[in-house]
Order: sequence, then C-alpha cells, then structure tokens
Amino acid sequence: MEENKGFSLVELIIVIAIMAILVGVMAPLLIKYIEKTNVSADTQLCDTIHNAIMTSASDPNVVADDISQEMLYGSGGLLDAGNPTGTRLDCFGSGSQWVTCAFGENFTEIAGVDVLTIGSNHSQYLKSRTARDSGIICVVPNQEGTDCAVYIAWSNRDGDGAGVNYNGTYYGLENSKVIFVK
Repeated sequence: MEENKGFSLVELIIVIAIMAILVGVMAPLLIKYIEKTNVSADTQLCDTIHNAIMTSASDPNVVADDISQEMLYGSGGLLDAGNPTGTRLDCFGSGSQWVTCAFGENFTEIAGVDVLTIGSNHSQYLKSRTARDSGIICVVPNQEGTDCAVYIAWSNRDGDGAGVNYNGTYYGLENSKVIFVK
C-alpha cells in the first residue's frame, strides 16, 4: 500500500486557480454592494438632517427666538419659500450667530453632526465615494415654505461613481441623480 503524503503540486495549482477565478468574479460585485451600502448611509444622514431641521423649526424655544426665525423664514432663509434653489448648510447664516441661535443649538443636538458651521467639512460625514470626494449637504425648501428636502450636491444615488451637481428646485430632485430625502 502506498502512503498518502499530501497534495501534489498540480492539485494545489488547480485549487489556487479556481480560487482566483472566484475572487475575480466576486470582487466587482462586492465593491458595488459596498458602494450601495455607503449611498444608503448618506441617504440616512440626509434623513437625519431633515428630521433635525423640521423638529428644531417647530421647537417652542426656536419659535420664540427672533434670530432663529429670521434665519429660517427670512429672506434667503433655510425654509424661505422665496429661495427656491436652496442653500448649502456650510455657507448659511451669518457665521457664529447661526450656530449659536436657538435653532442652531437645537439642530446640532438632534442631528449629532456639525454641518452648520461655516467652512465645515461635510466629507467627514459622507460615506459614498462621489459624495465623500466633493459632496456638500444642501437644503432646498418647497414652494410653500412648510417643508424642505436635504440633498448632497455632487453625489450619485446610483452608486456608479459619477458625481452629479444639482442646483434646482424642491420638485426637481425626483428626476435628479443626487442623494436626497424629502
């Protein structure tokens, strides 16, 4: 009887070749799946910011604060119906006054992110490739000024890596390719 001393070199090469083929087939699918997960995380961030804006805007302390009301509903305000193309959150308001008013403090507490500070780096909160590279979190009010949409300029909700800029109205977001939530 022969003693079995292990695998032959040919058998090992065949196993390694099969594994290489499997990795070659699965890697692109895995990368695409990971990017779609990152787009989902960015969509969740937009939803969190939207909920924080709407919750903060209805807070009694914010309603009683004149600075917050001016920044929310005044000319060019975050929920100003006369501002149809919206606003970048990192460029909104008048510096520290925006961040320290009742709305800013309430928003930051609820959202858990500091996207209101002028010059804040939104990419640290974004996960998808195109959004992380150049995405900016923006808010666009509806025509009635009763709601808003949060979107990420230069993002892509398809996860194919082609960033799309958007500078349109609340109702145009449905047809855009950017990551957004209403």
